[in-house]
Amino acid sequence: MHHSSRIFRLTAVLIIAALSVFAIVPVTGDSPSEIAASYIQRGDDLTLQKQYHEALEAYEFAVASDPYNSIAWNKLGVAHMNTGRYQDAVEAFDRSLTIDPYYQKAWNNKGDALAALGEYEEAILAFEQALRLNSNDHYALLRKGTSLQQSGASAEAMLIYQEVVSRAEKEVRKHPDYARFDGELWTNKGEALYRLGRYEESLEAYSTALTINPKYDRALQGKIHAEEEILRARGAPTTPSLVTEENGVDIGLTNLPVSFPILIGALIAAVFFFRLRPPRQR
Repeated sequence: MHHSSRIFRLTAVLIIAALSVFAIVPVTGDSPSEIAASYIQRGDDLTLQKQYHEALEAYEFAVASDPYNSIAWNKLGVAHMNTGRYQDAVEAFDRSLTIDPYYQKAWNNKGDALAALGEYEEAILAFEQALRLNSNDHYALLRKGTSLQQSGASAEAMLIYQEVVSRAEKEVRKHPDYARFDGELWTNKGEALYRLGRYEESLEAYSTALTINPKYDRALQGKIHAEEEILRARGAPTTPSLVTEENGVDIGLTNLPVSFPILIGALIAAVFFFRLRPPRQR
């Protein structure tokens, strides 16, 4: 009986070890899209940890695994932006949009990258394309305004900022329950108010966004800038902020599918485990 128990324990250990290796090592039967999805998930996790160079490498593996994955190319573009490689970002977004011309987020991201390069006219065209796909895209409208302002069309930009504020307030009145959970809505409103010089109202909007999502970078930075302007207007000394303005790039969330062979392997292991279990002592 002692000998049988040792065999049972050894077999169980071998099965568990084999299953662990099976789960870790990529399965050759996985499709390119499944492999890319796993790398995208890895990149997303690293981005949330602000490990941008490591995330960039993960997304490069994703596009190498599935070159026709528009999401992977968009994520790679975001990673290039996070590491300051804006021209590379534009090229990645172009690849994404070649695959899926209706990918609105990629148009917004391309506009942000072009604006960072100082190519404001091209950025405006990208944001306008995003607005053609969704006329209610407050972010695209806001960024079109900032690009216009940076290109010297301040009067037109001010009208756009007022339109963003008006749309945000209309959205709050029309869908108050949804607005209570939409941090981006309040952040867009806050930035538009800030650009209009309405700093107190801007601070209130940013604060509302942060009650929804206390870690929302755009709102955190916007609140800092609004507070600095309020202090400056009051003649109080301000402490220079080390926070730089974010691009507002959203990596989104990716769900990683569980590989079917891994599930089969777990089931087989469970069957062997119970078949090899020694009988009870009576």
